[in-house]
Amino acid sequence: MKKVLFLLAGILVLAGCGETGEAGTIGKSADYPKLYVAENLPQYKDAKLVQVITDEPTLKEGVLLRLESQKDVKTIAKYYDEEMTKLGWTQPAINEATENSYATQYEKGDKYLQFTASKITGTSQTITISLMQK
Repeated sequence: MKKVLFLLAGILVLAGCGETGEAGTIGKSADYPKLYVAENLPQYKDAKLVQVITDEPTLKEGVLLRLESQKDVKTIAKYYDEEMTKLGWTQPAINEATENSYATQYEKGDKYLQFTASKITGTSQTITISLMQK
């Protein structure tokens, strides 16, 4: 759990950094990276992909995304938990979503995905997803 919380803090710091170039894409036209799509991972229709923080050529280096949604944290958490389970991913530890935050990790084979959802304003939530190979 300490790793997840540390990752959450790091992601929130990175999310505030203004990057440029392909890996720092911000805006309405951001597309999910090829490695994320190739894994057939969920693309939450009620969230907008606002930043591709890291989009490396292999999962050894990883993919890091930031999305925003108007849905509440518990709804977002439930969606990802259900979709990841359907895809055969497991959670090494089950965490409970609160009104303000949710952090978990999913594993499948030699890959893992770290997921956070946090309330950032009255009606907006930020979602961060980090996909990597172990």
